[in-house]
Amino acid sequence: METKQQLPNATLVLIFGIVSIVTCFCYGILGLIFGIVALVLAKNAKELYLQNPELYTGYENLKAGKICALIGTIMSSLYLLFFIIYILIMGAMLPWSEVFNQ
Repeated sequence: METKQQLPNATLVLIFGIVSIVTCFCYGILGLIFGIVALVLAKNAKELYLQNPELYTGYENLKAGKICALIGTIMSSLYLLFFIIYILIMGAMLPWSEVFNQ
């Protein structure tokens, strides 16, 4: 009888997915990094699981981590986009003629 083993990186994907949500308001950069890494790890682990599903446990953690990573990546992308637009708008409102004529 074969014993089931924990799916590699399933817990790490869950942790990185949660961290991507928590850090999404750090100008979007940290959340994007953690979210993308979690999605890549989840893809690799899912491929491994689908080859031999009877050998592994922890697929639920992998699915939950992937969902959290997707949410964190989307929120981080939106926050980063908002921040870039904010900087552009504030830069456009500066009196540039006074800045360069001094």
